[in-house]
Amino acid sequence: MRVILPPLFLAWLTVCTLSAEGKKVFAIDPGHGGSANSGSMAARTLSSPNNAHTPSGILEKTLTLELSLEIAAALERLGSERGIPVEVRLTRRGDENPDFAERARRCLGNGPPPVAIVSIHFNASDGHNARGSLGMVAAPDHNPGFARDKTFAATLASACASGVAASSPGAKARQPITDAHLHGGKGSNFFHQIQLIPELRGIPKCFLEVEFIDRKDVDDGLIRTRSSSFPKIANAIARALLATETTP
Repeated sequence: MRVILPPLFLAWLTVCTLSAEGKKVFAIDPGHGGSANSGSMAARTLSSPNNAHTPSGILEKTLTLELSLEIAAALERLGSERGIPVEVRLTRRGDENPDFAERARRCLGNGPPPVAIVSIHFNASDGHNARGSLGMVAAPDHNPGFARDKTFAATLASACASGVAASSPGAKARQPITDAHLHGGKGSNFFHQIQLIPELRGIPKCFLEVEFIDRKDVDDGLIRTRSSSFPKIANAIARALLATETTP
């Protein structure tokens, strides 16, 4: 499926460069994990183990990890097919809950900084009647790169929705939102910790809420069939991310 990239995102792509090792690095954060909170609000590191679940009881933390692993595999496969060396940094590979300071450190790793940071999540609503893929970015009052991040989030949400639609009719891309509603207006702890690391400050970043999973139709049509639906979503997201490789 072809993904149309908006002009502002294409403009951003022109300034992306290959790392010294000649490869592109992507950081993917599978949201939540483990069985208890980690970190603290006092230190702005607090990460919750799970937020949402499907009507049949499948946990968000399980889905974020499964899809993130699919995205990593898709990035590496597509990069190999195109002759593009790719490194994917996952902030977790099992059922653990690193606090957000540790997640930010894992995004940086020991090599060159990534060209993009994506935190994968699944959504739920009070009325259990919402649909859509959306990106959340740091609010402009604490985000010098707000315009860049908003365009990045919109692009990923559009790609994600195209992948979801292949298995679940009714999928759509929503407009990006900001983190201004979180923690009494303080915003995302993850974005806060990223901003504390100089090498990560100028990198496009967003939370990607893949779909609202608290609906039976989504549970039946997308989640329970994820052995086939997740690779489609992962491919769409990976293709959008790998568009950066076309203009080193």
